[in-house]
Amino acid sequence: MHIWFGKELIDKWYKYAEVQQIDSVRGKIHVEVYRNEDPTKPTLVFSHGIAGYARVLLPFIVPLFEKGYNIIAPDLEGFGYNERKKGDFCWDEHLINLRDTVEYARANFKGKVYLGGGSMGGPLAYATDARYNCADGLVCWCLWDFRDKEFVRATSTTGRVTPVFIPLLKLASILFGRLTIHTTRIVPYRDLTTDPNFNTMLLQDPHSGNTISLRGALSLFIQAKPDLAHELYEKPVLVCQPKDDKMTEARFTKRIFDKLGSERKRYVDFTGGHYPLEKSTYIKWAEAVDKFIKENE
Repeated sequence: MHIWFGKELIDKWYKYAEVQQIDSVRGKIHVEVYRNEDPTKPTLVFSHGIAGYARVLLPFIVPLFEKGYNIIAPDLEGFGYNERKKGDFCWDEHLINLRDTVEYARANFKGKVYLGGGSMGGPLAYATDARYNCADGLVCWCLWDFRDKEFVRATSTTGRVTPVFIPLLKLASILFGRLTIHTTRIVPYRDLTTDPNFNTMLLQDPHSGNTISLRGALSLFIQAKPDLAHELYEKPVLVCQPKDDKMTEARFTKRIFDKLGSERKRYVDFTGGHYPLEKSTYIKWAEAVDKFIKENE
């Protein structure tokens, strides 16, 4: 963070962030709360994806917090500063984590609560609200559907052999479900950002998503299917997508955006890779989210 975004961003974490623990499906999870003075302002519950954890989202969080919004960023099961085994999770547990974080937001703030996330956090946010109907709208940085076979082939290491790989993974999960492997055996991280040094450093971070359990990997293939078809979703949705994203290409996000049934949906393009490294991108992001929320207040 110092190298790419400057010491000022870290200083603001110490100034703004409040670390809490909330109860969830397998015990307490770590959440970072950014509490503005006005509790009636809207709150964004914003989730990390498969590579990161709450604190890695600082470039997203700080510019939006400084526009007056409350923000809560959880460490999902198996990630970040949670005390249980790193990399051991399943998709359905993450949906419960996000539902519980939304409930925490409603108990602590009085305004609307939007649910969102970056990278895989986008599909997680959609699937959570599809199942639990807990949010007032969605704010997604990337949004795709794991039922899209073309997406799975393009983004996983298993590619076209996925149909053969899944039965083997099911058997391995029955025998060794909590055994962890390097996440890059399932999802390549080479295009996480445009800087290989950043990607390497994140993979070396003990709090990041550098490992995944066999049951976790299996859950991405068999549980990551939303309970509500995108065509039936009617709440406000902001979908943001980097045009130059080589990890999860824009065409997959546009495909889902076009399906969304909401009449209050907005799509915003950004420059840069999957996880942008330019401060200007996050300023534009905060402006887009601010405009979207104000339009739906």
